[in-house]
Amino acid sequence: MLNALIADAQARLDQARRELKSAVLDFDVSDDRLLELRASARRVYDELGALDRKKLKRGIFGFLKFW
Repeated sequence: MLNALIADAQARLDQARRELKSAVLDFDVSDDRLLELRASARRVYDELGALDRKKLKRGIFGFLKFW
């Protein structure tokens, strides 16, 4: 379950980076739109980081569910 969420977030991050990269190269895109794309990519990046931390927090014996 968590791995699927991480894979989805990684795919969304890749898409956001591609959009941002193409917008930077296109001089017709406004500065406000660039800032929106950057903020969107940052949100997805932060979400992916949180999911990674959540996965690491489980630890070695997390699958045993002692608690």
